[in-house]
Amino acid sequence: MPTNLPPECTALEKAYLNAKRPAEKIAALQQYLAAIPKHKGTERLCARLKTKLAKLRLEEATKKDRRGPSYLGSRYAVKKEGAAQMVLVGLTGSGKSSILRILTNARPEVYGYPFTTREPTPGMTAFEDIQIQLVEAPALFKGAGDGSGWGPRVLGLARNGDGLILVVDLAAADPRRHLRTLIDELGKSHIAVVEQKGKVVIERKESGGLQVVFLTARRVKTHEVKHLLRQMKLDHVVVKIQGDVDLADIAQALLHETVYKPTIVLANKMDVEGAAAKLQALRAAFSDLPVYAVSAAQGTGFEEIPQRIFEALRIIRVYTKRARLPPSTKPMILKAGSTIGEAAKMIHRDFYADFKYARLWGSSKYPGERVGLHNVLQDKDVLEIRV
Repeated sequence: MPTNLPPECTALEKAYLNAKRPAEKIAALQQYLAAIPKHKGTERLCARLKTKLAKLRLEEATKKDRRGPSYLGSRYAVKKEGAAQMVLVGLTGSGKSSILRILTNARPEVYGYPFTTREPTPGMTAFEDIQIQLVEAPALFKGAGDGSGWGPRVLGLARNGDGLILVVDLAAADPRRHLRTLIDELGKSHIAVVEQKGKVVIERKESGGLQVVFLTARRVKTHEVKHLLRQMKLDHVVVKIQGDVDLADIAQALLHETVYKPTIVLANKMDVEGAAAKLQALRAAFSDLPVYAVSAAQGTGFEEIPQRIFEALRIIRVYTKRARLPPSTKPMILKAGSTIGEAAKMIHRDFYADFKYARLWGSSKYPGERVGLHNVLQDKDVLEIRV
């Protein structure tokens, strides 16, 4: 199928081919990829170029690793506490520290000059009967995903968290550009803030050749996937494909594991002039992300944020009980969609191995309904397991 590339792509391709240094090649290849129209005819070309881009980035990262810990510095590490950990990420001056002070018991330094926060600052916010940890990360910046400054440490902190809060400054000339910078820098570290429509699982084996398994309707053909695997010199791999996936997605999955982080956006400084129009433009440009307006200066808009964080995390609370005793006051925290079997394993492996049945209150048809291992739990369910 013809690619039908516009004329500017020829010039961008030439710039990429003439680039000498790896950093120049990466920048030129990114521009070339961005200019290519995305349709069926360009899928294979985009897959090949994304493979080259991923390899170039991998080579650059390997070179940086060889320079030793003095180059990358120590990693940021914040021990997880509470039901989950959300990391506040934003450009300098966006108001992360002020937001952390309002939402938690933390008291970070809040000054009027850039890059005040030098180390991660944790705090706890309450939602009903649970605590969720919020961690303010030092400011992200353009180029952080390429290894500059403390960028890798901030991105490592974001990757380790259970979810992200992206803080955007409505006082900026164009908040959309600020949010795009955050998403782009996270993307360079293979952190996705929007859940992908498709999923690729790679299983490397010592034998068995190349296997391609389609779990749902397919957009690519088996021979195309195997051709890509051979290009990448892979001999024994099982590729499981689910949902809306193209060759470029498969190439990316083979080289790097992209992780999805549940994300909300806090548009701060709603009190400044022109903020309402900028907020509307921001929501229109990023309609696939939940954007909530707040004003740290006035302390407004924060009442429902803990609930929004809880909803974004897609977790549930389940209260266990023993026969003829009241339920526990401290809930188990499970992923939404978890089954009784998964809850039993979390309590103790013997509860799963010796499971007979369970009684359920909450989402059950009637109080104390007798249910099995595969029953899906809901938030605030009460569970009694019999072994």
